[in-house]
Amino acid sequence: MTTPRLFQLEDMFKFNHIVLDPLVEVYPLPFFLPKILEHPDLVLTAVAPDDRLVGFILGTRIVDSQEPRIIGDGNYQQSACHGHISALAVAHDYRRLGLGTRLMESLRQLLDRYKDPYVDLCVREKNHNAIDLYETLGYVKYRWLPQYYANDHGYDMRLPLASDVERRSLEGITRNKFYSFGNMIFHLLIIFVEGVRQILKSDTR
Repeated sequence: MTTPRLFQLEDMFKFNHIVLDPLVEVYPLPFFLPKILEHPDLVLTAVAPDDRLVGFILGTRIVDSQEPRIIGDGNYQQSACHGHISALAVAHDYRRLGLGTRLMESLRQLLDRYKDPYVDLCVREKNHNAIDLYETLGYVKYRWLPQYYANDHGYDMRLPLASDVERRSLEGITRNKFYSFGNMIFHLLIIFVEGVRQILKSDTR
């Protein structure tokens, strides 16, 4: 059994076999490094008994506003932020063992210390296994992201954290669903029109 621990710089040389997996979003090193250096306390890894890295999660915090806000104990926080999961990956032979769940739950506990209202992530629309995992952990589809990936649409999924007792971070989700539905219809219409255009074009040859 592996236990999540904080990321160490030598781990940079151990996760190629994970990030090069076809089911994992591949990001270049310049994507990882600034985020790791900015919030090293939000980057977790899981290491097997043979010292092989078998999972990692890259968390960060995104500034929503430079205006200070009051947190639960009446103190001021310098700026309004929310947590964000930039990457989550588990080695193929360690999947379906609950490792991804442990990594995400450990990160959630770390973000709760910052009193952020919510954590979010982006996921491919076709990645049903990942979406199912996130939904079992309490994440909801906050909005649809058309053409967010080069070859797929995506979802922005959110999880209210402990400081958001009234779940205000999910406000607007109904409006977003109507907007997303309209976008889906629009994209289907474009595909239909393009299909008709191709048929008419072939008939004139």
